[in-house]
Amino acid sequence: MRKLINLRHLELNGSGVSDLPKGIGRLTSLRTLTRFPIGDHFRRDVCKIGELKNLNSLRGGLVISGIANVKDAEEAGEAELKNKKHLHHLELEDFGRLASAASKGVAEALRPHQNLKSLKISYYIGATEFPSWIAASSLAQLKKLEIVYCPQVTSLPPLGELPLLESLRIENMERLKYVGGEFLGSSTTAFPKLKHLCFNDMKKWEKWEVKEEGRSVMPCLHSFTTNKCPKLESLPGRLLQITTLQELNILGSPTLQVRYHAGTGQDWSKISHIQRGN
Repeated sequence: MRKLINLRHLELNGSGVSDLPKGIGRLTSLRTLTRFPIGDHFRRDVCKIGELKNLNSLRGGLVISGIANVKDAEEAGEAELKNKKHLHHLELEDFGRLASAASKGVAEALRPHQNLKSLKISYYIGATEFPSWIAASSLAQLKKLEIVYCPQVTSLPPLGELPLLESLRIENMERLKYVGGEFLGSSTTAFPKLKHLCFNDMKKWEKWEVKEEGRSVMPCLHSFTTNKCPKLESLPGRLLQITTLQELNILGSPTLQVRYHAGTGQDWSKISHIQRGN
């Protein structure tokens, strides 16, 4: 590592590298590190998450994989992601089968800097709740959010409070059955900048309600997709009334497809003015 002390760019995407050597944390001049696979905590020759601590010049995007190899929240906190102000795109993947409390604690300790623009959390398997920092107070600059395969989580955080969020994809939350006011949050306008919304592979989701009157909800929404939501009964009427909505895709969701079927569905009149991509 001594010969690489001034290295600024390390591209690992598509390289097939599954482990980084111990000592990469000494490369404090690094500005680009596309992927950081965390080594098995039983091995001494591979890097642990704490090696990210002094890499505060990192910028652009970073994928942290193998989070299941992080022992606990204390070890996760050693990464000090909250100090990486130039890092704008972050992916946290593969929490493995950490116990619920351990998984949530590790996620809490991986709080990013508030400058973050896009975030993806995937294979968040053990925890039943999302980390508390997925909130407007911590992610005020966030524009894109992807939540993929969080099978134990039963409710969504107040994502409607994120003031700059433009794109939201939620996929494969196996235990989610109901979405209501908790999703919108408490701001005067819920999802004020959201343009693209997608729910995919939500097998047990049955009900989606938007009851709040007197407040604006998704005033900029341009496209909405629901795919593989076989139990979802209907879409919120207020969502379908948004004047900016130009594209609606209902796929792999038989109950919805019957309800909004062109010409014959009981609620066809509610979507007949919207262009459909299915």
